[in-house]
Amino acid sequence: MDLTGAAVQLADLVALDQDGLRCPAEAYERMRERGVHYAPEVDAYVVSRHADVVAVLRDGERFSSANTVGNPPVRPQDDDTGLRPLLLLSDDPLHARRRSIVNRVFTPARVAAWEPQISEVCARLVDGLRGRTDIDLVRDLAALLPIRVISLVLGVPQRDVDRFRAWSEEITSSLGGHSGDAARRERVQNEFTGYIGTLLDERDGMPGEDVLSLIGEAERQGELSRRECVRFVIELLIAGNITTTHHLASSMALLGRVPGLFERLRREPDLIGRFIEESLRLEAPIQCFYRLVTVDGLVGGVEVPAGSRLLVFYGSANRDPQVWEQCPHLVLDRRNGSAHLAFGKGAHACIGASLARLESRVVLQALLERIESVELLLSHEQQPYLPSFVNHGPISLPARLVFLDMTVGSPRVP
Repeated sequence: MDLTGAAVQLADLVALDQDGLRCPAEAYERMRERGVHYAPEVDAYVVSRHADVVAVLRDGERFSSANTVGNPPVRPQDDDTGLRPLLLLSDDPLHARRRSIVNRVFTPARVAAWEPQISEVCARLVDGLRGRTDIDLVRDLAALLPIRVISLVLGVPQRDVDRFRAWSEEITSSLGGHSGDAARRERVQNEFTGYIGTLLDERDGMPGEDVLSLIGEAERQGELSRRECVRFVIELLIAGNITTTHHLASSMALLGRVPGLFERLRREPDLIGRFIEESLRLEAPIQCFYRLVTVDGLVGGVEVPAGSRLLVFYGSANRDPQVWEQCPHLVLDRRNGSAHLAFGKGAHACIGASLARLESRVVLQALLERIESVELLLSHEQQPYLPSFVNHGPISLPARLVFLDMTVGSPRVP
């Protein structure tokens, strides 16, 4: 199935046009045709070809992460009271030292140990859809599993999961968009800071292997300040919750949109892993991030002066026909399927990639084991997408599910 989108441009993405956000492929094609170029819409040089994106991501000295989310770097004289990301805005060697504090929690072996608990949570969520007449796969599944999982990994009491989810959504409300209530966000940040401070205080002198315990120990050793601890936690919370939710939602949208895909995966479950990689490639939950140029030089053959901003489009690189055969199509036997840039590249490659892949596989297995078919109740053109050109994914997926033993959300099938 051809998954290219409508004829849109970068200006449409920045204006948060729903057609563009839903299907940015045409805008990316136009960017790649022009190569690296300055775009006044984002006040940055756009980097969209795969080779250029990889070159930037691998060179942390020339291209700093200090402005990854678009804001200018914080200067010593600035009042840094917001909950800006910690790892995301760090450069090596500081970035490597901070990342080493929690690295061992996210190794493939440690992540694999979480699978039984994640599977149990997922099974309860999917089984809870039986008998429901009002099903939204984002609201009722994609948005519920990741926050429970990252809360387990962080060491947050499960009773506070819903509060955690609301906080993370509010704090990220304006990333790549124009929405969000600044006063409310400040209030939420203060609430979150107080809550995390209490949890860190409770862990004082109590060694543990959850993320909060490791971060608390780093504070006691003088490696992190209390505010840096809080920034670290909110960053991991957002990375493990919001982006995984968008990935799961996009995967479910593909399951309902691509004819025969759901049935094929149920017949051939060995293809689940390949489908996950194709979903990540085509619908990366993070479409772009910024970088700051530290020295004059060439980017993609174009002279770019020090101090300039780059807007680096992972989503476009993932659709570059110079790298991907049958680029706009979902191809389950793709030779280089896992070589996409949905998790970034280089020093800042996503620390939680193994966890996100595990959650995705568990969700798909639970659905394929229990459900005969999934029908989306809105066409792709009707599905609302997140109002952000950075974060990407459907925010609502009303659906009719036919379970293998009964029908949910529609009259019983005879």
